[in-house]
Amino acid sequence: MFSTLVASFAVWDYARIQPLKICAKTMRLPSPESETGVGVANPLRLKRGRGKSAAPPKPLVKPSPPIGKNAIIAMGLWLLLWMGYNTSLAYVEKPNFPSDAMDLFHGVRAFFPILAGWIALVLIFSRSKRLFTWVMGPLGLVGLYSVVGIVSSVTQTYEPSDALYYGFNYLAIVLVLFAIVLVDHPLPDLMKVLKLTWVVGTIFTLSLLGAIPFLGLKASVSTDESSRVGMQMYNGQGAVMGMASTRNTGFARYAAISALVALAGTLRKGKPVYRIIWGAVLLTSVYALYIANGRTEIFSFVCGMMIILVAEKATRTVNILISIAAAVLLGIRGFYSAFFLYFTRKSGHVDLTMTGRTVTWDEGWNLFLKSPFVGFGFQADRYFLRQHMHNAFLHVLVQSGILGGGAILIALGIVWFYMIRYFFFRQPADKSLIPAEIPAVFLFVTISSITESTFAYFSAAWLLSAPILAYTMALDRHMRALKAKEIREKIQRHALARRASRIQGGPGGVPDISPLGTGGGL
Repeated sequence: MFSTLVASFAVWDYARIQPLKICAKTMRLPSPESETGVGVANPLRLKRGRGKSAAPPKPLVKPSPPIGKNAIIAMGLWLLLWMGYNTSLAYVEKPNFPSDAMDLFHGVRAFFPILAGWIALVLIFSRSKRLFTWVMGPLGLVGLYSVVGIVSSVTQTYEPSDALYYGFNYLAIVLVLFAIVLVDHPLPDLMKVLKLTWVVGTIFTLSLLGAIPFLGLKASVSTDESSRVGMQMYNGQGAVMGMASTRNTGFARYAAISALVALAGTLRKGKPVYRIIWGAVLLTSVYALYIANGRTEIFSFVCGMMIILVAEKATRTVNILISIAAAVLLGIRGFYSAFFLYFTRKSGHVDLTMTGRTVTWDEGWNLFLKSPFVGFGFQADRYFLRQHMHNAFLHVLVQSGILGGGAILIALGIVWFYMIRYFFFRQPADKSLIPAEIPAVFLFVTISSITESTFAYFSAAWLLSAPILAYTMALDRHMRALKAKEIREKIQRHALARRASRIQGGPGGVPDISPLGTGGGL
């Protein structure tokens, strides 16, 4: 038995060491002396029968890593959220539901966001070890906003079922983001979710643009006062395929975000064919933004475009100089006067009421004062004011009060702090972690929130930008981990250096090998 064990061990030891010997012969790893610069490089071996030196072996190209399981789950859940967009409980509440196949389709998909939230909740329980550290941040604050809004939807409103439906849809977004980040390295997965949701926005932009010739008056209103092109695309009237038609501002949001992402892709280094595709998407999206004539969206897009030009640190100076030169040339050609007429819809003056929005804001502020701590629940502007709030910052206070609305406003402030810190001032060495479209899109959504409700409720604008909160938070944790690792390595190097100096510091140059490290014995 003993001889059998010895023989087995010998075979195992040979099988274990032999590949290492072959690998060492083929790889020809440098010796420690050559790494420190002390040794002399080995001369190149000559090929037998030739006087030329042998070409070094080509390095192996690492294949791109496959999409991980968590990324597939994340993208699937985010698509479930998108499938619940532009529908409501009204489909299933009709007495004759379902009246046709389209009615059944919209009624069923109304519950897809809640299904996504339930699946995400199961994942959160299975990954709950990391939950507390993520709750203490922007995602936890947004979750507090949604929870307070749900409670207010039960206690404060007179339409609790409808309010709870939109509240649970909003909470589903938060739960999905929590489920994504509760892994070791969530940054790549969040980046894939962002790319996916921006592809969805681009598809919406191109689809709405391509549908204009077929929809006729459902897609546009001919008027001399609407825009320089004599019409305003998508007025929100009627229905398309059983769904409520979008307004021109919704069409403009899709187009603006698509254009910002395409602009960053066009400026980014890569294969020419990809940059040509990005350029085509950019031109198409800008044209869609132009004919949509959403004034807030146009202004927000210009600000986001400037962010992209400044965020690219390597070409920042060149971009600024080119932008200044282009601005001067546009001024010479009379672009600004024409743009002002377009922006004011040929009126020639700025509407200080913002198309009556300031009146709605005053009514919303008075409503907020009636329940300042917990608000009136989701969709409160529709139930109590019978109109859209058109201001996300006030909207969150009306729906969730100071307790919930204040929490989400703090979360947005934290995200902007991280974004300014890592995208502009303390950029990581790996620039792929800070694509310029992220701050551009988030700035667009922040500015457009002044006249639209964007992040206050379950909306397309929030679906297009909500992953940025989780991504920025994950980026901060990643950068802190790198910093901690750098500090640990520095401490270890110093400790090794001190140990080497003690060893070499014995009397007469003799290494100090005593147990106490003092050069003597006991």
